Amino acid sequence: MDQRRFWILLISLHLLFMGKQLFWSNSILQDSKEYLFAAENLLQHQTLYSWNLNHAFNADWLSKRPILYPLILALFKTISFGSNFVFLLLVYLSQNAASLFSFSLCVKILNYLKIRINWKHASIFILFSLSQLIYSNTIMSETYLQLCLCALVYIQICKPSNFNWSLISALILVCGLALKPVLMPFAYAYPFICLLRFLPKFDLKYFFPSLLPLVFIFITISWNQSRTGYKQYSSISTINLLHYNTYTMLMYKYGEHKADSMVDEIHFKGNLLRSYPAKQEYINKSCSLLITENLGTYVFLHLRGMAFCVLDPGRFDLSQFFGLSHGKNLLYETNKDNAARRIFDSILNPLGILLVILFVFNLFKLILILKFLSDKKLGLFIRLTLFCFPLYTVFLTGPIGASRFFMPIIPLVFVMVLSLNNWRLLKRREGDSKTI
Repeated sequence: MDQRRFWILLISLHLLFMGKQLFWSNSILQDSKEYLFAAENLLQHQTLYSWNLNHAFNADWLSKRPILYPLILALFKTISFGSNFVFLLLVYLSQNAASLFSFSLCVKILNYLKIRINWKHASIFILFSLSQLIYSNTIMSETYLQLCLCALVYIQICKPSNFNWSLISALILVCGLALKPVLMPFAYAYPFICLLRFLPKFDLKYFFPSLLPLVFIFITISWNQSRTGYKQYSSISTINLLHYNTYTMLMYKYGEHKADSMVDEIHFKGNLLRSYPAKQEYINKSCSLLITENLGTYVFLHLRGMAFCVLDPGRFDLSQFFGLSHGKNLLYETNKDNAARRIFDSILNPLGILLVILFVFNLFKLILILKFLSDKKLGLFIRLTLFCFPLYTVFLTGPIGASRFFMPIIPLVFVMVLSLNNWRLLKRREGDSKTI
């Protein structure tokens, strides 16, 4: 296997999955519908609202989805002149191009670090990274977020520390924020990271661009407050806090029925309040109190969710994409009694063998990541830079860890495991002590 065949394989797999969406059946998720409504409402009503305006109004939809991806979809809708096929073709072509560009940047990182790439290993990695192909061909913003993360890491490792690249990095982070709220905590830490990065030759002109993401956050929060009355970057943080973080914890501790009852009660009492800001504050405080009172249980579920994020073979992704019956939601099923049995039962289907193989590879991949962290062939700064976003993403995913949330960091993991070159776990390759 050589570099040319690797790229042929990678491009062919992307085209194959895109062809399925265009010519067989176009699978979409609930999130996809929300993005499509947001794009349509931008075009028809000049407002960002990620659901059907003919339905009962809910202020959550005003800020749930950041604006950049709906704008991209709105652009493609405009230039497709009413043709749904052309629209989907433009969406999937652009996302597949973004996916391929992410891997191109990561190959450039490996080349910059003078690492001899084992193209056979690279091909194996791609063949077992099916969520990369699935979400590159689903109406979701993950592929663009992935490109932002890869570009940031590429600049940090391969480009000089100067004003121009500092500005470009800051603008890329702004784009990431406009795609997904997940980057907001990182944006707050970003100025301090830049401060450390430019030491000891600190210059304010290099530091100022790092404040641009904070300015964007402030503008977005102010805009959302003018529309909803509540200071919030995105309503999805409150939605996830209640329906995922708190609900999964309650289900694990008390069972499904009591968890449903407690969440319904929080909803009911919140809806009794007169204003949307009061409702949001009540939900946030109620959930925070419940998590604090059950902190030990929550920490356990958070750490378990991080492991799930890395190891999940993608049962839901494959079932949804190919229109297969996938039964119940394992995210909830694993918090009930006999969780191990429920997981085992879920693989007793035609996908079962594939899921087992993918799980084993993901476990192997996790071991390689741990090996990468202890491998001193690369300097500490390089290892930390490559590991930063994977750890950050997995940590923030917490109790709701799944392969979908791992997808944006797949190319960065690609760099980490390919930098080892030797995938044998027990015997080190001679000459690995050299540090870059």
